[in-house]
Parts: sequence; C-alpha cells; structure tokens
Amino acid sequence: MQSAEIQNISRYIVTAASLVIILAGIRLGSEILSLLLFSYFLAILLNPAINALSRLHIPRVLGILLVVSVLIITMMMIVASIGSALQDFAKALPGYKQQTIDMIHQISDKLAQRNINLDLKSIAEPLDTSSIFSFLTSMLTHMGSATSYVFLIFLTVIFMLAEAPLLRNKLIRSMSDPDQQLKDLERFVASVNRYVALKTAISVLTGLLVALLLGLRGVNFYLLGGILAFALNFIPNIGSILAAIPGILITLLQLGFSEALFVSAGYFLINMLIGNILEPRVLGKGLGLSSMVVFLSLLIWGWLLGPIGMLLSVPLTISIKVLLESSPGSRRFAALLGSGRPKEEVDAEQSK
Repeated sequence: MQSAEIQNISRYIVTAASLVIILAGIRLGSEILSLLLFSYFLAILLNPAINALSRLHIPRVLGILLVVSVLIITMMMIVASIGSALQDFAKALPGYKQQTIDMIHQISDKLAQRNINLDLKSIAEPLDTSSIFSFLTSMLTHMGSATSYVFLIFLTVIFMLAEAPLLRNKLIRSMSDPDQQLKDLERFVASVNRYVALKTAISVLTGLLVALLLGLRGVNFYLLGGILAFALNFIPNIGSILAAIPGILITLLQLGFSEALFVSAGYFLINMLIGNILEPRVLGKGLGLSSMVVFLSLLIWGWLLGPIGMLLSVPLTISIKVLLESSPGSRRFAALLGSGRPKEEVDAEQSK
C-alpha cells in the first residue's frame, strides 16, 4: 500500500514537472506558436465559407483566394481607419494637454474651497504630450512593420485551407479510435466556429453602438472608439472595460464632466445589455466553461502567448476541455473546467 502511494505521488510529480516544461516551451516559442494558432483558428472559421462556395461549383483554390482576398481587403480598410484616426489624435494632443491642466486646476481649487489641501497642480507640470506622440508614432511604425507577420498568417491559412480536404483521411489513419476521436474533433470545430462567428457578430454590434453613442454626443474620434470596442470585445470579461476608458477620457476632456458621466452610463448600458443579456442568450451555455475558468484562461494564455493568446483564450481552453474529455483518465479534470451544470442538460444542449 505504501509502495502504491509512493508511485501515485511520483506520477503526480512527473505530471506537474512535464506541465511546467510544456508551459515554458510555449512561452519560449510564443512568437511562432501564436502565429500558427491564430492561423489555425482563422482557417477553421473560413473553411465553412469555402465549402459553401465549393457546393456552388466554384473550384476550391478559387474559393480560398476569393475568401482570403475579401478578408484582407476588410482588414486593410480597418487598419487604414485606425491609422488615420491615430494621426488625427496625435495632432489634437497639445489641445488635450491644456484642457487636462485646466481641469486639474479647477478640481484643485474646488477642493481647496472645502479645506481639502491636495497639491494636484503639481501633477499638471510634468504632463508632456511628446512622449505620447512618440508612442503613437511608434505604434504606426509597428503597424507598418507588422505587414510581414500578417503576410505569414495569411500564407499559412491558405496552405491549411488547401490541405483541409485531405486532413480527414490522414486523421483516420493516425487515430487509434477514429469514430470517437473524429466525433470529438467535429464537436470541437463546431464549438469554435459557433463561438467565433457569433462573437464576431456581437462585437460588430458593440462597436456600432459605441460609435453611435459617441457620435451622437459629438465626441471626437468616435469611429476609433467604435473600432476599439469591436476589437477589445473579443477579450473576455475585461475587454469591454478597457475599451470604455479612452472614450470616457476624451469626452471628459472635450465636453466636460456631465457629458463624460452620460457617456459612462451609455457604455455601462451597452455592456450590460450585450454582455449580460444578449451574449448569454445568443452564445448560450454550450461552451461549457465556468466564468472563473474563462477569466483565468484569459490571464494564463495572455501571459503565454501575448495579445493573440488573450484573443484566443476561450477557443484554446475549449480545445483543452475537449481533449481532456476524450480520455477516460482525464475526464475528471475536464469537469473542473466545466460550468458545473447537470450532465443531462449539457448533453441535451449539444445534441441540438
């Protein structure tokens, strides 16, 4: 009995050490791994559209080029809009600096009238827009230098999509239990497709509502605020909060405290309606992940893979959950990642 306990402890130690080595390897190879993983999930998302074109008797190669070209054009339009908005923002920074100084002086004077002596005016002295301008300039430069990285992603996606029709036969020959493992793989692909497609639609709606809110109030750079809300909405839990900060600050500097309060309420209402009402209804609970696991996966994958890891945190965690569920010995760990709902309810939802 004592020997069996020692063996169990040794197995746990070896498993933990292996996990640490794997995580260290992912961290060290994050640059190439993030490229491959992003390309892989992008290929999964685009493959149904290419299959639909194939059913219309359009050759697969032509369908791949058509779909990828549309995606590239869309991304170029978004990047051009962001670059133009950032340039305009950089030009407006000196004016925002003076408005910030004036606001700090007003707050300091009002506090002094109530016998609250805080030297807030000293905060305004070191404010310098040159560092922010340099940051924005470097951001635009990096956006230009990222072209080669984006080119590699799309090239990888094209090869993955071209290889997709041959993949099933390769997997059948390499799997020990093709029927069950292919079923698990198809369930994983369906979950990822559903999540990414619906999340994209919800993010577009969020961006439009935020741009409409800022535009109706006359806030500068409302288009940039909408694009930011769209992009950061893909990051679970904290993305919508991060997206609200720039819009509220610009409103505060441009239009004053009352308008900033109104815009804050608008952001809160949009995020409440979409995050707490629309998104759970549209996405459902079919992802099978608890809220705590989603938040922790955001932190862990963000630390391992950077911004792309944060964007892919949910699909990557779904992948691990499906992988754990495919083996009888690891299903108890998959249950720890789950939402905690009864198994019958989850099975009924997945069968729909």
